[in-house]
Amino acid sequence: MTSALQDYHQFVHWIHAPENAASEDARRIANIVLQHFAGVAGTSRQRNQRSNLLIGLMRDTLATTSPVLPAIPPLPPGGDWKWHKLKRLSVGPFRGFRYPEPFDLHERITLFYGPNGSGKTSLCEALEFALLGTVDECDMKRIAAARYLSNHHEGRYLPPELRAVTAQGQAIPVVADSDAYRFCFIEKNRIDAFSRIAAKPAGEKTELIAALFGMDQFNEFVGHFNDSMEGLLTLLASKQVELTAKRGALSQDHQTVANEAASLARQAQIESAYAASVQPGMTYTDLLAAIGSETNPGRLQELDALLNQPPAFIFGISSTELLQAFHAADAAQKVLVDVTAELAARTYDVSYQDLYNAVLGLQHIAGDHCPACDTPLAGEHRVVHNPYEKATAGLAGLNVLKEIQGRHYQAIKARNAASEALRVKLSAFALRVGATIESPHAVVRYLANPGFDLQRDWWIDGYRTDGSMPHLANQTVTWAQQLEQQDTQSALANAERSKLITERDRLNQARVDVGAHGIARQRLAQAVLDAQTRIAGFEQANAALISAAADEANAILRDRRINTAYDQFLALLRRYKTQLPGTLMAGLNSLALELYNEFNVRDLDADKLAGLSLPVTGEGRIGLCFRGKPNVSVDALQILSEGHVRCLGLAILLAKALKIGAPVVVFDDAINAIDHEHRQGIRETIFESERFAGTQLLVTCHSNEFMKDVQNRVPNESWTSYVFRHHNGNYQPRVLGNVAPQTYLLNARAAIDRGDARTALAESRQALEMLTDKLWRWMGKFDMGTLSLKIAGSGAEPTLRGLCEAMLARLNKAPDFVHPDKPVVLQSLGLILGQPEQSLVWTYLNKGTHEEADRDDFDDALVEQIVGQLEALNGLRLKGR
Repeated sequence: MTSALQDYHQFVHWIHAPENAASEDARRIANIVLQHFAGVAGTSRQRNQRSNLLIGLMRDTLATTSPVLPAIPPLPPGGDWKWHKLKRLSVGPFRGFRYPEPFDLHERITLFYGPNGSGKTSLCEALEFALLGTVDECDMKRIAAARYLSNHHEGRYLPPELRAVTAQGQAIPVVADSDAYRFCFIEKNRIDAFSRIAAKPAGEKTELIAALFGMDQFNEFVGHFNDSMEGLLTLLASKQVELTAKRGALSQDHQTVANEAASLARQAQIESAYAASVQPGMTYTDLLAAIGSETNPGRLQELDALLNQPPAFIFGISSTELLQAFHAADAAQKVLVDVTAELAARTYDVSYQDLYNAVLGLQHIAGDHCPACDTPLAGEHRVVHNPYEKATAGLAGLNVLKEIQGRHYQAIKARNAASEALRVKLSAFALRVGATIESPHAVVRYLANPGFDLQRDWWIDGYRTDGSMPHLANQTVTWAQQLEQQDTQSALANAERSKLITERDRLNQARVDVGAHGIARQRLAQAVLDAQTRIAGFEQANAALISAAADEANAILRDRRINTAYDQFLALLRRYKTQLPGTLMAGLNSLALELYNEFNVRDLDADKLAGLSLPVTGEGRIGLCFRGKPNVSVDALQILSEGHVRCLGLAILLAKALKIGAPVVVFDDAINAIDHEHRQGIRETIFESERFAGTQLLVTCHSNEFMKDVQNRVPNESWTSYVFRHHNGNYQPRVLGNVAPQTYLLNARAAIDRGDARTALAESRQALEMLTDKLWRWMGKFDMGTLSLKIAGSGAEPTLRGLCEAMLARLNKAPDFVHPDKPVVLQSLGLILGQPEQSLVWTYLNKGTHEEADRDDFDDALVEQIVGQLEALNGLRLKGR
């Protein structure tokens, strides 16, 4: 495929052609750029990056570089790809994918379909990033890549992992290469933009054609050459001017020496003003004393010693909250005790409740007998009271017990919550004071292990005391009060410490500023000394400049040669760029024409293309010749409808992909850019013909009908599908892999396998409708598409059986028509039509399988035979002439 380097190779051939009259130096520059192409291409015109690099190269090698055409390797073959097809993709977090999502891409065709906003575009951008290393939409919207590619809810992104397999079956990671894989993508936006090319101004039209036809990389390379190098070359005697100026600068040195005293006085005034700004009334000498030093410490060192002590510790314990936690636990425990006592008072009710539940639980076993005595519930010798009715009535009378049990459950939950809240408070207290069970103090040991037990009122243990001193819970609250008082004192101490820190920071800043003032004094002294030195030895100090001025004349001659050669080289390079589209279009006209005609298979033959001429410049027009008038050339954008222009744009893009032998083509919603009228031809051309049999196709589309048609017309073993659905609240697209296909015959076969003949016939009806449409179009290719059909009346349509009979009759009446697929067609149609029209099978095939009661059963073997014949028809390629 073409890239900037390969296009430049062709330019080097072109500039060395005698008819282009390039000077030897212009050809030398072309050869120099070729030798250092990677480095030159990596620069831009910003801040003269490219010109600076080229000037260095030309100054070093222009005189010694040969002006003849160098040996240039031929372009690599179109099929020279590192891998055969994509294997697997993992995406996330990336754009709309919040979490990693794997995709199996091993089939030739992978279909992704779902509604807008379900994640299909994020998937295509992941493929674009993995293959190209960038996402065009990110650059177009001028959003930083890290922000554009990040998932909004995760705040980050991971580069997608894309793996492929080589022709030998070896799995390898895909390395991004924008030059190699750019034409693997066909986006809806590019087709939309191409359909509006006629309304674009010339400048934008040139860029659009460049992007569509593959010139954008070379155009970008050429665009980064600066228009001129004059400002960077030695074209004027600047060294001589500088030398003259320096000789005149000696007067400035004399003035510097004469003004030494005045300069020192100004510096002293600046220093005094600064000392007063640090502290009113302070002199500069006082400021130096306060700053001090290691040998003569001052106020700053004193502050450092004070502030090196750690700040006062704040415990942050609230005695009020701790006491409230104890009270809340006590209150919850009291409620639980009261409800437990109330429940205990109804012990017998609990027993009756268990008895009644047990009796009712045996009802399904004992049936019409008493579960206890086995006495019948009905008859001459029966029980006095029905035990199940009595148990049911008894349970209804125990609703009060159920209410008490509910309050008992809630009381346990409330007591456990208050218990946990108290435990958390005590644990936080213990952590702040570093309590351990080895402490000699009882209250500390209590904090380290208060005896937490979720099943009882464990904190009551802390209330026990022998009377000699307050119980441990009380001591804990008292200790918390003491720590609160200590925190108050610590806060005051830390506030005073803050004042000292402010003073220290002010003196530290003063120390830095005093250093700057010292440097200023040193510079004044050095300036005077330098001026005195220059005055004493001007010739010796400027010996290098004097020598440079002497060499400058030779440099001017060298750089003027470079400037002249560069101007001619750049003019020739830009002229070649305007002619490049014609070179890049070589071989695309005929292929794009064939694809366009295949897309528009339903058009009249006279309306199909006989000739196609793509533009060679941005201002050029797309020329067409129709088969109806092959000698008349017209402007495509003036004659074609928007739908046909979109087909032409898609044909050009696919022609480019075929021309370079791209192993994969990614359709990013491109099918939806084409109107419904042309989708049949596009589907047949891309998915059903042999033209793309060796190309892996990844298709995103929100047209479920288009996906259904692809699945029914392409063998199942060559495609797989994914369904995208909107997220269910976790902001991750729902991706359904290996979903049930919409393929009629696959579904019919599955129905037969599970013994469902009705569903098999329902799918067979739709399959037969699809296949008759396919057969009819096939017969039309051999001028046998005119059929005699019977209809029931005005506005009615022929039955499906009637259509099958008409096609079978037409084929039987054409003994001279020979085709490899004809015997299978005759056999299959004959067997299907061999069933009587009034049979149960044709009743369903003709009008569909509706819900009807009391129908006879289907003959499973017959239904399976019909499905087998439809599968045989579906397996035919039904090629034309």
